[in-house]
Amino acid sequence: MLTTTTIKDNFNQNILLLFIFLDKHHLIANMVSNKELEFLRTKGDLSADEFVNLYFSDVDKREKLNIELKKLAKNSDWNLFLTQIPEASFFDLEIKKIIPPSQREIENAKKFFKDKEQSILQLLGLLSLPYCYAAADGAKVLYLTERMYKDVQKRLEETAVFINAMMQKDALEESGAGKTQAFKVRVMHAAARFYLKKQDWDYSLGYPVNQEDMAGTNLSFSLIVIRGLRKMGFSVSYQEQMDYIKYWSYVGALLGVNPQLLPQNGNDAREIDKKISERQFKSSPEGKHLTKSLLDCFYSLNDQKIMKNDEIAGYMRFLLGDEIANIIDLPQTFFPESKKLLLKLKTTFS
Repeated sequence: MLTTTTIKDNFNQNILLLFIFLDKHHLIANMVSNKELEFLRTKGDLSADEFVNLYFSDVDKREKLNIELKKLAKNSDWNLFLTQIPEASFFDLEIKKIIPPSQREIENAKKFFKDKEQSILQLLGLLSLPYCYAAADGAKVLYLTERMYKDVQKRLEETAVFINAMMQKDALEESGAGKTQAFKVRVMHAAARFYLKKQDWDYSLGYPVNQEDMAGTNLSFSLIVIRGLRKMGFSVSYQEQMDYIKYWSYVGALLGVNPQLLPQNGNDAREIDKKISERQFKSSPEGKHLTKSLLDCFYSLNDQKIMKNDEIAGYMRFLLGDEIANIIDLPQTFFPESKKLLLKLKTTFS
């Protein structure tokens, strides 16, 4: 016989289970809307922009900042840097506002990276970068700043240095370099906005290096890398995916990305990626030029022992899928089925 107490207990238990389900799956109703994305596309990074405007508007101040940034290598250099560039303290204030993942989640994310480091770094060049080039308006920014088609190898090396710094155990500790690397990236983005706005920037494209584009780039380091690993044959668990995405969302917050655009699980990440790609992915001369420059860089570095030059584009097409590969005008080259099988064998035993 059901008593009033039993009914209440059952009701409360069902409500609790519902909340657990909603929290675990973080339903799409809480995701950012297209209208919100359109608004965030008009926004940069106010704190970093104010800092850069202060220093770049004065030739002497800009030169002083450049000199001090070159000295800023480790987190242990930060306090000395502040004695010369005190306004950089905005970054410390920003860090204090950010709630990091749990220590366990951070450690798991870094272990995941270390276990698959070589493959992840390869995917950043072969998959993540060309994926970003498919976003036509964002590709225009990269093209106009000239950073991603002049000396491509140096840009790739800089990205690898940043990622390695963020993935070290001591990334934000005194002995690490994650904090200083994140600060430099944030200043670099603000500097790009500063200069592009002075070049009769077309605001119909959104704000240069805007929130939507930064969020898309952040996803290319997390969700898109995980997709690539799975295509290569790696098994990635739900928990590994969750921890890795959460950590990269934390890094995104350090880089000034709006919390609304920083997913906390795979469902969030897929939904944001889907909306951004539907809104932004289309063919552009800039995206095609950047892709060609990237391929030329790979060809120049390739010794052709493991993969022939004409197979590199085929491998990228395999990772990206034909739809995106066609947007950025990747050559219609073939990646042998036997090598796909070898990839899976290699990942199985690695």
